[in-house]
Amino acid sequence: MARWSFLRHGESVANAEGWLAGHTDADLTEAGVAQAVAARDALNDVPFERVLVSDLTRARRTLALALPDWRGPVVVSSGLRERTIGDWDGRRADELRALGAFEVLITWDGRPPNGESHADLARRVIGTLDEHDAETDTLVVCHGALMRAVLGVVDGRPRDEIGKVRYPNCALQTRQ
Repeated sequence: MARWSFLRHGESVANAEGWLAGHTDADLTEAGVAQAVAARDALNDVPFERVLVSDLTRARRTLALALPDWRGPVVVSSGLRERTIGDWDGRRADELRALGAFEVLITWDGRPPNGESHADLARRVIGTLDEHDAETDTLVVCHGALMRAVLGVVDGRPRDEIGKVRYPNCALQTRQ
C-alpha cells in the first residue's frame, strides 16, 4: 500500500496578516521561508517517489525550498489549490468573526458566498488525487483546509469536527 504524505506550505503573507487567501496567490514570509527550509529534515524520513503540488506560489515555493535537490517527477495542479473563499478572498478573518460570518468556514457543508465548503473541497481534491497512481508513495505540498478536508475523510473524523482541525505551517502528515 502506498504512503501519501501531505506538507502544508510555509507561513504566507496572508497567514501573517490575518486575511483569507483562498485562491489568491500570496507569497511566503521570511518566517515561511525558514519553515520550508526547516522541513527538509522531516522530509528526509519520508519515502516518496513523486511530488504533487498546488499551483499557488506559497506551495510551489515551499516545495522548492524544502526539496531543493529533488529531481523526481513533480506534478503542478490547480486541483490542489486551497479552498476557494469566493467573495471573502482577501477579507480579514477578524472582520468576518466580528460579523458572525466566520463560523460558516468551520462547518462541513457551509459555503462562503461564491466559495467552496469543506465537502466541496474534499470532492475536488480526492478527484484530483484519484487521477494519479495510488500505488506510488507520494508527497503532496498543499494547504491547510485541503489537509483538514482530505485527512478528515481518510481518518473517519466526524464531519462537524473536520473544520476545527488546524495544521501548522509546514506541518507534515503521512497516511498509508
